[in-house]
Amino acid sequence: MRPVARFVASVDSILAICRRMDIPANRRVHQVRQVLSSRGLTLYRVSERSAEIFGRSSVFYVPHNLSFDAQDPGSIPTFQQMLAISHITDYRLSEWFRVFGFDLDLIPRLRLLVPRKRTTLLDSRVYDPQAWIPWFAGRTNSFAPPSIAPLGQLLTRAAPLRAVDLLALSKRKFLYAKVGEQDVYAFPHLAPGSIVRVDTERSEEISRDAGLSGERQLFFVEHDFGYSCSQLVVLAKDRLVLHSQQLPCTQIELTLGKEARILGRIDAEIRPVAGHAIGRVVTERAVLAKPRALGSPHLKATLKDLLQSSRLRAGLSFREASSLSRSIANFLADESYFAATSTLSDYETLSAPPRHIQKAITLCVLYSIDFAEFLGVSGLPLDREGRDSMPDELVPDRESPRSLAGEGQAFVEKTGFLASLLERWEEVPLFLRHSLDELTGLKSVSLSDLFWVGGDEAPIHPWLARASLVAVNRRIKKPAQAKATFDQPLYLVLERDGTYLCGCCAQRGSELIVHLYPGVPLGARRFRNGIDAEVVGQVTAILRRLP
Repeated sequence: MRPVARFVASVDSILAICRRMDIPANRRVHQVRQVLSSRGLTLYRVSERSAEIFGRSSVFYVPHNLSFDAQDPGSIPTFQQMLAISHITDYRLSEWFRVFGFDLDLIPRLRLLVPRKRTTLLDSRVYDPQAWIPWFAGRTNSFAPPSIAPLGQLLTRAAPLRAVDLLALSKRKFLYAKVGEQDVYAFPHLAPGSIVRVDTERSEEISRDAGLSGERQLFFVEHDFGYSCSQLVVLAKDRLVLHSQQLPCTQIELTLGKEARILGRIDAEIRPVAGHAIGRVVTERAVLAKPRALGSPHLKATLKDLLQSSRLRAGLSFREASSLSRSIANFLADESYFAATSTLSDYETLSAPPRHIQKAITLCVLYSIDFAEFLGVSGLPLDREGRDSMPDELVPDRESPRSLAGEGQAFVEKTGFLASLLERWEEVPLFLRHSLDELTGLKSVSLSDLFWVGGDEAPIHPWLARASLVAVNRRIKKPAQAKATFDQPLYLVLERDGTYLCGCCAQRGSELIVHLYPGVPLGARRFRNGIDAEVVGQVTAILRRLP
């Protein structure tokens, strides 16, 4: 399927974002006045203060006659004017973007929706740390969870918490990336479209025979053409090989520090396991071109250099990028998000950022650029943005604790199932909270769609080794016909005694057969369908740790 067609298939998700990225002009004017009034300011006074601080001829000067018309992008403040307003009011810049109709925390969701030929880093920043996040509490602390169980049996809704409080629970910071369809070195250990976590503190854990010993340690490697998820073989102190046991003809030798950098070891994956034709993707993958020297990570890039290098790393031509931007504009119902081929080309020759914020968001989505990095390279002095958070009632569409209310008071458990889960994973990736539907392939994901599988010490499928959670489509209860061994669907099966099995299965007449993966002893298990066991649903995604 062509990239644009796959993007169009996500219409429901895009329309949901559209509602968050569009605020009528009259509502926006009222909100701006309310926010300014909370600081004892008017737009006229803000204009005068911007002239006093930056000068009337400065790009940071805020004219007093801005109309904030949603149908006229030219009336929305520029990046520089937005920063000036943030500085004068001492309110956070990201919240001012929200007031003017741009929810920056939805950018990661848009980036996940765009099909990727190449592996890309994700922006894991949480732009609104004061956002209220639905939270949970353990149902009981008195017993160990079973091997496999519905997550709703172990957790219940609790009072919401601020994002900043949940971020404080993280013991460490990790990098996150999306595996591209042409990342030949990732297959079959990782699936195209998987979200992987990179432990930057383990980049040195590589031995000379790491790629040959069967340990299957995967590293996240940066090179001139982007990023690869690969096993590595060390040839010498500064020479390594990107290694694939399944496709040895694709191996490529790189000079460490000059042509490649190891950013860390991949230690976890959110793996999509439904609707991915892995076998087809493999045959279409490309091998890296002749390696070239990497630029220094300490050199300060210009905006045009950042745009060009990011586009090339994403593997996009101007025409392809423009086609994807048309899809974004169509489904956000805002022509300002479209960028013509000539416009994209012009941006790579200019030093100033686009006049319209919509264009900048499109560039960051398509080229996988962190929005904060884009602002910094564009010359915005981010150290001068406001530091205070706006009251909840002044931030558009910020859900209130009452609308997210659960049972009990807001607190974080120190013991029990949830505490042990947080201890095991070390960081809560809050930037993915708007993308659960895309990650699981389900609509309106709830606790009833998620199952704990972390207690199964002897899983019957290798994808479930070290897994913690699976998402299950409970509407699919009839097993599909068998495919290639590595691409068979997984199903959750409920036995008559209340225990669960998770693996590949088939239905032959009235018999339900759960196949054990090759190499697992005991062979298949057979049940009378609907009497001894029944299919709960098809597994659509797996959250698992990697060796």
